[in-house]
Amino acid sequence: MNVAERVHVMPLGFEHDRIVEPAREYRADRVILLDWIADDIERPPYHDDVLSDLAEAGIDTECRECELFDLYDSIAVIAEIVTQEATPNDGDEFANDVYVNLATGSKITAIGGMIACMVTGDAEPYYVRAERYASGTEPVGYGMELAIDLPAYPMDRPDYQQIAVLDRLVESGPCSKKELIRFGADRDLCFVSDCDRPFDASGKPTKQSYARLRRHVVDPLVDRGFVTVESVGTTRQVRATEAGRNAGRAFSYLLESE
Repeated sequence: MNVAERVHVMPLGFEHDRIVEPAREYRADRVILLDWIADDIERPPYHDDVLSDLAEAGIDTECRECELFDLYDSIAVIAEIVTQEATPNDGDEFANDVYVNLATGSKITAIGGMIACMVTGDAEPYYVRAERYASGTEPVGYGMELAIDLPAYPMDRPDYQQIAVLDRLVESGPCSKKELIRFGADRDLCFVSDCDRPFDASGKPTKQSYARLRRHVVDPLVDRGFVTVESVGTTRQVRATEAGRNAGRAFSYLLESE
């Protein structure tokens, strides 16, 4: 790739013009449509028109599955796309310019798209205002009056090792701190790998490794409400909360990109 591509991420909701017209207006090279239809909803016929009109405009199009009424799936899918597109591949000189259309899906997808832009910091969100609106079996809006750029403020997110530990807790259930230290060693997580002496001569975790686990992983996750620490007998068990499970879903792209 010699030049950056202009890639627009757009939910394929109940819209036609607010997908096709900004892609034309801003000369998109590619459009990635987030596609999902509930079992009790019939796919509208103008979806085919969206695909054919984009193709006629010379814009490459691909569809990615994304549950448009699920906040955490929306964050995860959009953030993963942004990360992939905004990172140069081996041998590429430039990353792509990524734009996220917040107007063409559900309100939940719009919120998820905005969060994804903020946590990645690598995409520009925008909102397209229609000239007029309709209801029923027709597209929700007609025409394109204005595309409004929206500011994407940086948002702090859990780091890679915190998401890896969350994923472990969700998959395996509550774990002792000793188990998490051994998991961190197996996965080469930096709270262990950067420790001067994570294990003693007998192979048991040292006080230093327990302190690093608490400072770099457990305490930040507790502060966010993503895990709880409970006494079970003589051990301390770390358990993922419902918020932690949702955060693990939303930020799972960090594990895949790594």
